[in-house]
Amino acid sequence: MKAASAQAERLAESKSQLAARNTTAAVQIDRITDRIETLGYGIEAGEATPEDEAERAALMISLKAWKAYKFALGKVTAQATWPTAPVWPAEPAIPEIEAAPMLVADEEI
Repeated sequence: MKAASAQAERLAESKSQLAARNTTAAVQIDRITDRIETLGYGIEAGEATPEDEAERAALMISLKAWKAYKFALGKVTAQATWPTAPVWPAEPAIPEIEAAPMLVADEEI
């Protein structure tokens, strides 16, 4: 009985970790996508600076990494070691976005 309880607890813990990692990935993908779209508006309007274009290019690389990470998370439950010892993919670096709306919202609180 203890073994079954421990196994159920480990499954719940692994599912919780997977959900948290997926949430982090989704938030970062949304955050980066929003900034890329905003910079794209300036580029389309012909008002973007070379720095804006460079930021957009760098964020495109970061976005690709976060999407690959989210995709890899979707394969974790297919591992032979799931749920007892899942091998988590490496989380990409969180890009600094100075004009991020999330930063403004945090400062207003």
